[in-house]
Amino acid sequence: MYLSSMRIQNYRNFKDITMTFHPLANYLVGENDIGKSGFLRLLSYMANAWTLPENDYDDPKQPIRITLDLHLLQSPNEYFADTPQDHPEKIRVRLEMKVTDICPHLYDGETGQEMPLETIRRLRYISYSAISQEDQAVRPQVYRALEKCLAQWEASHCGPLPEEERQFIQHEVNVGYFDSSYYECIFYLSRILCRSNRHRADNLKFISLAALRIITQVYQMAHSRAVPLEHTIIVDGKGKRYLPLIISIDEPEIHLHPYMQRSILQYYQQLLNNEDPQFCALLKDLFGLDGLRGQLFVVTHSTDSLIDDYRNILRLYHDRRGLVKAACGASFHVNREIEKHLIMHFPEVKEALYARSVILVEGETEYGCFQLFGRTVGVPFDYYGICLINARGESSIAKIKKLLEYFRLPVVALYDADVKEAHKREKGVYFTDGVCFEMDLSQTMLRRGKRQALDRIIDVACGGTGRTSYDMVKKACHKLQLDPRDFPPGPLYKAKPHQGPVWVYYFAWLYSNKGVILGRLIGQSLQKEEVPPAFVRVIQAAGRLATVPERA
Repeated sequence: MYLSSMRIQNYRNFKDITMTFHPLANYLVGENDIGKSGFLRLLSYMANAWTLPENDYDDPKQPIRITLDLHLLQSPNEYFADTPQDHPEKIRVRLEMKVTDICPHLYDGETGQEMPLETIRRLRYISYSAISQEDQAVRPQVYRALEKCLAQWEASHCGPLPEEERQFIQHEVNVGYFDSSYYECIFYLSRILCRSNRHRADNLKFISLAALRIITQVYQMAHSRAVPLEHTIIVDGKGKRYLPLIISIDEPEIHLHPYMQRSILQYYQQLLNNEDPQFCALLKDLFGLDGLRGQLFVVTHSTDSLIDDYRNILRLYHDRRGLVKAACGASFHVNREIEKHLIMHFPEVKEALYARSVILVEGETEYGCFQLFGRTVGVPFDYYGICLINARGESSIAKIKKLLEYFRLPVVALYDADVKEAHKREKGVYFTDGVCFEMDLSQTMLRRGKRQALDRIIDVACGGTGRTSYDMVKKACHKLQLDPRDFPPGPLYKAKPHQGPVWVYYFAWLYSNKGVILGRLIGQSLQKEEVPPAFVRVIQAAGRLATVPERA
């Protein structure tokens, strides 16, 4: 069972928003205070069929409406354990609540007929947030009961607990906040799941905690009288029993380094996909379950946590009217060639998912200097939320730009003027005034009488007196369609105008020495009036796109 789509109306800042979900994992990204954690909260209220407080209504005069498309069963041979006669593979329902209602009302999304509210409680929802203490909400009796179950299981499948681990458990008990059975459960699981290769490894605790949270919730479901476990269990054609779960994790980056963030999230997915045989055996022996069927929702502000697949990303953003909308990777429809490029370039653009606007540049030198140029011209990138991306070549800009626009990100791109004919009709595209970045820089500096400043930059970059070689001149003249015999190589400071335009010599050196280090040096050295106008136009355009519009 999984959520395939959801339409939310009149909930907090979600006036009317539609989301499409990936069946396995969904990562919610976007600006701060846009509603990501609020969405997880709504999932919790919805799965428990609770009414929402009055301050959650955008307009208290109107009801909150949540329209859900649920994929329940994988084949016509499957059924829910408590209703073996029914085989609904998909269902659309609408949950409505007015501010005066004691409980929500559930309707069939197709016929409008009211349905029993308990139907929505087939959704089993588990949440985890590092800034809240769900573990403390679990009664100590639950951990003690689980401790006995796990101890018996561990004794029959593993050897005795080593003394060093016993001492570590006692240390955790002495300094921890929970009942001793909580820590006993963690370390029984670490042995059962074969994770105790080092008794003080950080993954020992956090990986076992992930398993413990799921087992604890399943234990409480199995002993609940409010919603019997059989109401949720799916039985397949072979008689195997599966428990569908929706698990949310809010800000996994808190307290975890990047490797552990990814490790924890991957492990949750392994558990939900029944890829850990020991965990499956534990579920079978303790609860009579053959496995889980899960869907994961992750809210994160860390690119380290994000999966490298655009299809799992759901980005919340403000449209031009200031309304919150969702760009859902699961709903993108692209051909195989475009999809290949989207997946290939996605790791480079993850940070842009949190930005207000994006600048795409062709190469390393531009990448090295543009953020510093932004600060120089009064558009600091971090403050404005501008992301700078090196496309590593003109041919990649259009592909990356397309991916970003799928996620509704405002994008400006800077191309070299020598490809203007191919891209001039595209939206959000800017061009250098000269043939390329290096020409704009050398011409601007010399035109403004800053030759000595340019000499200093080049001398520092090359660790001595800057000079052109024959190969540099030949390469530059080929680009500019000039005769290299008119530009004899030598020290830059000795270049004379009568041998050809002086800027050509500087262009030749810059064109042959591209790189992010040179770009950073240029960015640190130029004053506001020395930044080429073409670069200023791009930066200011990104700044305008990043500016939050006034809302009525």
